[in-house]
Amino acid sequence: MIFWTKTSKKRKSKPKPTSIVSADRQKLLQRNHTLLGGVVVGIDGHLIEIQARAVQFLGKPATYIKATKIIGMSPGAARETLARIHGAFARLGIHTSPVEILINLAPANIPKQGNWLDLPIALIMLQASGYLPKMDAAQLQKSIFVGELGLHGDVRSVPGVLSIAYAATSGQQIVVPRDNERECQFVQQHNGRINVFGTETLKSVVEFFQGKRYLDGSPSIVSGLNRMSNRMSQLFTWIQRAVSPCRDSNDTPLENMVAPVIDFGMIRGQDQAKRAALICAAGGHHMLMAGPPGEGKSLIAGALPGILPPLTNQERVELTRLHSACGLLANASQTVTRRPMRAVHCTASRNALVGGGRNIPTPGEITRAHLGVLFLDEFPEFARDAIEGLRQPMESGRITIARAEKSLDFPARFTLVAAMNPCPCGHHGTARCTCRSAEVTRYQRRISGPILDRIDLQVSLTALTNAERFSPGTPGQTAQMQCLVTAARTMQSQRFRGESVAFNAAIPGGRVWDFCNFSVAGLAHFQYTVNTNRISSRTMDRLAKVSRTIADLEASERIEPHHITEAASFVIGGIFSVV
Repeated sequence: MIFWTKTSKKRKSKPKPTSIVSADRQKLLQRNHTLLGGVVVGIDGHLIEIQARAVQFLGKPATYIKATKIIGMSPGAARETLARIHGAFARLGIHTSPVEILINLAPANIPKQGNWLDLPIALIMLQASGYLPKMDAAQLQKSIFVGELGLHGDVRSVPGVLSIAYAATSGQQIVVPRDNERECQFVQQHNGRINVFGTETLKSVVEFFQGKRYLDGSPSIVSGLNRMSNRMSQLFTWIQRAVSPCRDSNDTPLENMVAPVIDFGMIRGQDQAKRAALICAAGGHHMLMAGPPGEGKSLIAGALPGILPPLTNQERVELTRLHSACGLLANASQTVTRRPMRAVHCTASRNALVGGGRNIPTPGEITRAHLGVLFLDEFPEFARDAIEGLRQPMESGRITIARAEKSLDFPARFTLVAAMNPCPCGHHGTARCTCRSAEVTRYQRRISGPILDRIDLQVSLTALTNAERFSPGTPGQTAQMQCLVTAARTMQSQRFRGESVAFNAAIPGGRVWDFCNFSVAGLAHFQYTVNTNRISSRTMDRLAKVSRTIADLEASERIEPHHITEAASFVIGGIFSVV
């Protein structure tokens, strides 16, 4: 019997589909990827080194949010960052990664919370997965990437870019959101250390790395991966074509975020308070005004920044950087070229006033009023601990805030202007007052002696007469007063050259006699005033410093008796007598 058998043909095994050949797989796992980003802690910018590598190939491609692990960032912040990047990738049609990606953010001791690192993390994820070509490491070390990613692939503005730009070294480039571009140009305008340019979408940056286009949207002349080295040279020369130093393509000037103030000449009456404001601005002295409601205390405080000396270029950059870090710049065209005025409500907490925060300290109102005026209306109504927190910064011009994770030092060289009613009803000393003597005493004692001892000028305001209410204004008074203040501050700058003293009010207690030169008659009158009023040593120093400022307003090298008499009316004969 013959059996016929059907010979089976041997099937050829088909190779498994893969997007990366085996030789390239090994190269991808061996690559080191490094980019630079930046974060803001407090008001200071810090550069962050972002390291990434493909750890292993996955059996099945996974989404980037599942294939990526970030260390060096808090878990919550890392999850939010990956979620935003995942949405932006989906918008570009980038869905899966063939490799597991490990990202490290260094140095580890700098807190990395917020949205500053979205853009560089997204780029390095694409490099580690092989989607983007590997760029020259030396060239990438010259570039810093900062920006938040939206779910639609847009690169959104972030606060504090100016501080990050300050952390860059000479010759580096910084890629920022388009809305932050002009903010960084403000630094470039004054020091020219770095090149700045902006981008609007993640797609434009990805296509730039692929050699398909310039970042400003024009087609790239680079084609093919063999011309990779030219991409970073495009990055370095793009600034010359697309960025102007202080104006944009519409030639729109930078906008001042601080509004102009009222002219002193439009404030009726209150000549004594205006004189106190002039002395306050000329010497950097703190001032307390007391008077009935509605008689000009807030107007005088609001006009005070207008007579302070104009900001120097360095101070403009410092204040713009500070306001940027605090998120106070409303748009990309804003800068700070006038001295700030911060009016704080009496319900503000201690943390809101001096700074605080849960884990990482954040600046308070005294820092936001740096180099300007801090106005506290209804002074006795503030919480006692909030007012007492002003003691140290009123003298040193700085505030140190310690928290579990970080201890930060913030600038706080402000001029305090406080206002209050003389009693709860506001009409003490007149027939309209309904307060009992004990109520008045209790009300005024809400302000402690140590705080009053740090306020050099105390002035009482009275109700305006009918003649004063209907008197015409005299515009231009602020400009005249500012000229006097600027001349007085110039004398102080020459006097304190080589010293760490900014103005007369900042003279240390042990060095008052080094800078306050009395005439023979002036010294005799000063000694008589001190002995007659039996004042403390600190009040005596305050009297000498205010007398020095009044002499500076008259361009007098020596303090004369009439300078001391006027100073005593504010220091000793003011609202309170602190002994």
